[in-house]
Amino acid sequence: MKTPYGIYLPGKAEPERRDVDWPHDPGYDRIRDLIRPLLDGGKLEHVTVLHNGKPADMFVDEDFQDKGLPRNDAATAIYRAYSLKCQPGTDPETLPAIAGPAIIFERRVWL
Repeated sequence: MKTPYGIYLPGKAEPERRDVDWPHDPGYDRIRDLIRPLLDGGKLEHVTVLHNGKPADMFVDEDFQDKGLPRNDAATAIYRAYSLKCQPGTDPETLPAIAGPAIIFERRVWL
């Protein structure tokens, strides 16, 4: 199954778009093998986000705060979208931010 995803990097407004041919449920090992090199070997942290109006899977380096990675504004906006939709009027800067690379799939892969 063709599975599009985007690689969101700090300082870039647009993601690098790629596709991978995966089954409906790729499993942890396939996900890890694809994503860890994109995170420079970092530990995977999974976050469910609202992207393009539907639930999607985001993966970031679990230790991005400890490593002092630069803020990723595009991924942060996607990460915060659901909270802001549910709580209109919330100051976005009171919500957590994402730093370092973020990989977002255009369908649910973490099943």
